[in-house]
Amino acid sequence: MSRSTTALGLAFLTQATMAQTGLTLPAVKATMPIKCDCQIGAPCWKTAPLLTGFVDINHGNPVADQTVAHVLYDEKNVYVLVECRDAHPEAVVGRETVRDSLFAQNNNSYFPTNEDYVMVTLDPFQSHQSADIDKFGVNPLGTPSAQVAGGRAAKAEWNGDWETAAKKTADGWICQFRIPWNMIHYPPGGRTVNIGLDVARFNYRTQTMSSWNNLGPQLYFDREGQWTGVELPKGEFKHTLSLLPYARGGLVDGQLAGKTGLDARYLVTPDLTAVGTVNPDFSTIEGAIQSIQFSHSERFLPDYRPFFTEGGDTMFAQINYNDIGAFFYPRRISTFNAGAKVYGKFTPNDSIGALAIQGPEGRNDVAARFKHTFSPTSYGSAIVVGTNSGGGQSTVGEADQHMRFGKLGVEGEFANATGPGAGGGAQFVSTYYADRNLTSCIQGSEISSNFIAPDGFFPYVGYKGLTAFEDYSDTWRHGMWRGFDLTVVYIEWLTLAGGGYFNGVQGSASIETRSDFHLEFDYASDSQFGTDDNTLGVNLLYGATNRFRQFGVQAITGETGGVHSTFLSPTASVRVFKSFDLIYGGGIQNRAGLTQQHILTANYQISPTRSFGGRVVVANADTNVYLFYHNSGGKGTEYYLLFGDPNATRTVHAIQAKVVFALGTK
Repeated sequence: MSRSTTALGLAFLTQATMAQTGLTLPAVKATMPIKCDCQIGAPCWKTAPLLTGFVDINHGNPVADQTVAHVLYDEKNVYVLVECRDAHPEAVVGRETVRDSLFAQNNNSYFPTNEDYVMVTLDPFQSHQSADIDKFGVNPLGTPSAQVAGGRAAKAEWNGDWETAAKKTADGWICQFRIPWNMIHYPPGGRTVNIGLDVARFNYRTQTMSSWNNLGPQLYFDREGQWTGVELPKGEFKHTLSLLPYARGGLVDGQLAGKTGLDARYLVTPDLTAVGTVNPDFSTIEGAIQSIQFSHSERFLPDYRPFFTEGGDTMFAQINYNDIGAFFYPRRISTFNAGAKVYGKFTPNDSIGALAIQGPEGRNDVAARFKHTFSPTSYGSAIVVGTNSGGGQSTVGEADQHMRFGKLGVEGEFANATGPGAGGGAQFVSTYYADRNLTSCIQGSEISSNFIAPDGFFPYVGYKGLTAFEDYSDTWRHGMWRGFDLTVVYIEWLTLAGGGYFNGVQGSASIETRSDFHLEFDYASDSQFGTDDNTLGVNLLYGATNRFRQFGVQAITGETGGVHSTFLSPTASVRVFKSFDLIYGGGIQNRAGLTQQHILTANYQISPTRSFGGRVVVANADTNVYLFYHNSGGKGTEYYLLFGDPNATRTVHAIQAKVVFALGTK
C-alpha cells in the first residue's frame, strides 16, 4: 500500500469540506531522474508532496472515487504522478489513441466527456485567464493531449516534446506526466516564484469532473491552487529555431503540379515566440463544411490552418457572453504568399499577438492584439486589424474591458472602422451573474450600418438593442437522469432609425439520461428583418458521450424567413475492427424546394501517427470524393499522399505527394 493511501482518512475529509479553493502545495525538487513508467512505489516519489481531497466541481462535495497526485520537478521537467481510484475499475474507459485528441474531440466544452482522463494545468504567470494556462491531459491508454498557452500547431516539434504513461490497476488507474520547462511559457531569469497549479480528473462512468481546487462549473481560475517556491530553470536561455520545409508534387487534371515552401518557429524568450511561413501549403487540411440549413446571416466557421492556429488564442478578444463578432476572422484570407507572427508575454501581466501577411495582387493584412491583466478577475485588451483588400485601406480598432466581482461580472467592448465606405462604430456593455446552477446576462449593443471590417466577422450590423438570457443547468450523480439544461434568450433589436430589426424569444431545453441518451427541444418565435421565424425542433442522440458509437437525428419544422420549411439532420459515428471509424452527417431541407447535403468520412488508424481514409461530400448536384494516406503528428519527417482535393466542390482528378521535413538548430 502506498503512502498516499493513508492520507485519505479523517484529515482528508476535514480538508475537503472546507472551501477547497486557493490551496497550496510546496515545491519539492526530485532527488533523482524520474522515468515515465507509472511506478508508484519507486524511491523517487517518496519525497513528493501530495494533492488530495478532490471535489466535484459541479456540487462542491468530495467525490467517492478519490484522486491523489504527486508533484516533483527539476531543472528540465515537471513530473506529476496521479492515482485514480475507482470502485469499478473494470469500467475505466480509454478510447482515443491520437495525440491531442482530448482537446480536439469537443470544441464546445472545456471538459470533454468521451472517456476517463486526467488534466494538469499550469499558470506560470498567475494571470488566472484560461488563454494563459497550459493544459496537459492523458487518458488510461496513455494518449497525450496538450493545449499550450497561446495556441500551438499540431506538429510535435512545435507543440512540445513531452511524455505520458498510464496503466490500469486493481483499484482504478495510474497516469504520469513529464512536462519539459522548455515547452511552457514562464517568467525568465531563474527566479523563485509561485505558479498556479491544479489537477482535474474526469470519471467517465459517473460523468463527474473533480479537481484539487473547486473551480466551480464556471471555471473561475482565480480559485486555482498555488505551487509555492518553484525555482525556475537557472541555465542560460537558448534561442531555438525550428524549420519545417516541405515539397509537394503530382498530377492535377493531367498536368504536372508542384510547390515548395517553408515554415519556421523561433523562440525569442521563454515566453515569446515568432513564427513565419513562405509559400504555405494547406492542401492537406480539411476545412469546415458549412451547413445547408437556412440562416439569416453568415455562419462562423473555424479555421484549422497551422499558421493561424499557432498562437491563435492571442489574436482574439475573449468575450464571456453574447459576442457581437470577431475582429480578425482568418477565413477572410483564402490564400497568401508569406506571413509572420509573434505572440506571447513580454511582462507577467502583458501579452501580445501580432501578424503580417503578404498576399497575391499586392494584398497585405495586419492584425495585433495587446492584453493587460489588472488582477486575477480583471483584464483589458486592444485590437487593431488592417487590410488593403476591397479597393482601399481599411482599419478597425477595438478596446475591451472585463471585470468580475465574485459571481457578478461586467464587460464592455468599443470599436471603430475606417476605410472605403466605413466610418461607423460597434460597442456593447453587458453584465452577468454566474452561480452554480443559474447564469443570467443582460447586454446592450449597437453597431453602425457603415461598420465595415473586411478581415472580421460581423453577421449583424445597423442595429441597436437589448439581449438577455437565462440559463439553468444541473447534474445528478444517482438515478436515471444525469443532467438538465434550460436556456431562454430574449432579443429586442431595432434599426438605428428605430424600426424593427430582430426581436423575439428563443429557447432550448435538454436532458441526458444515465443510459447516455440526450434529448433536446428547441423553440424560436421571432421576427428578423421583417419576416417571421416560428420553429420547433427536437434532437435525439444516443451515445451522447461516446463518439465511437453515436447515432442521432435532429428535426426542425415551422416558418423560417416567412417561408414554411422542414430540416432533417441524421448523424452516425461508429468504430469497427478497433481502428476503423465511419462518420456520417446529413442535412435535408425542404424550403421553397428541396436541398440536401451528405458527408461520409472514413478513417483507419494504423497507429497514433499513421492513417488512411477519405471523405465523400454530396451537396445537391455537386459531389466531391478524395482519399488520403498520411504519417503525421509525431516527430521527424511527415508524409502525405492525396487522391483528389479535400476542399473542392466537385471531385478533382489529382494525385499528389507531400513531404514535410523537420529541421532544428539551437
